[in-house]
Amino acid sequence: MGLPKIALIGAGQIGSRHLQALALINREIALEVVDPSQHSLDITKERFAEVSRTSYVKSIRFLTELDNLSNMLDVVVVATNADVRRAVLEKLLDNKKVKYLLLEKVLFQRIEDYHAIGELMELKGVRAWVNCGRRMWPIYKTLKNKLNNNPKINYSISGSKIGLGCNSIHFLDTLAYLSRESEFKLKFDQLDSELVTCKRPGFVEFTGTLYGVSKKGSTLSITSYSEGNAPVVVTINSSELCCIVKEGIGRTWISERSNNWQWEELIFDIPMQSRSTHLVIQQILDEGECGLPGYKESAQLHLPILSTLLEHYKYVKEEETTICPIT
Repeated sequence: MGLPKIALIGAGQIGSRHLQALALINREIALEVVDPSQHSLDITKERFAEVSRTSYVKSIRFLTELDNLSNMLDVVVVATNADVRRAVLEKLLDNKKVKYLLLEKVLFQRIEDYHAIGELMELKGVRAWVNCGRRMWPIYKTLKNKLNNNPKINYSISGSKIGLGCNSIHFLDTLAYLSRESEFKLKFDQLDSELVTCKRPGFVEFTGTLYGVSKKGSTLSITSYSEGNAPVVVTINSSELCCIVKEGIGRTWISERSNNWQWEELIFDIPMQSRSTHLVIQQILDEGECGLPGYKESAQLHLPILSTLLEHYKYVKEEETTICPIT
């Protein structure tokens, strides 16, 4: 039996961090990295060289053509932009034998892509997870245990320039994880009427407030201020618990009914992507499972965000389109 083959498609900012983490893996693997940009590959090589890696990465190939990947791949990490991800996945799965996928978010820009790729993965017998990593943070595991018997959760996030298009899925996924729910309805009437142009050409961002409610009554509010440098503050409330989370400084304050509403401070570390991906890949190789949301569950959470932002985008632009240019 040969070495497990791990491929990374997309050697941009997040892709290079995935690669740095894979340098820390605890079993022998062969790595393959593909990106059409030689410049991106060169930067990724430099970042890979920066980390102290284990001796388990037995080989690594840097490629500019997806066709040059090995024909049999155990795990493929797809860290492309959302606008090309469907095309990349279709080409990959039509031409290579892939066992598992780890997909970056936002998954896709068009609603129809979610069903199409879901069907393709089912046809090819591929299992996939989506990189919404807060589920694996110890602090949110602790909070989930504390919220175990709470029927409704009020979850709110606020801060400057959060990136509602890019990051709302992280927050909705966290609420889904904490509340054990997957059906949400969102509204866009409190979003700002001005779109924000991203540094990356062709993409936009949204500011204002995105809010909604779950089927069982849990609520979500994500506010991104267009100006200033307000830190991201998360509040989680229920009939049994009040919690304030400041991820930027690694501090949480919790007040519980069971403790007469006394405040307790917890200190936590945020697992950086460059020190996390290998743990996910190891678990997938060992167990065929991992702590991230599966494709079907994540698609169900992506869709209300995408459809809500798309409606607002069409309203602001005064045009009909099926594409919401977020990534």
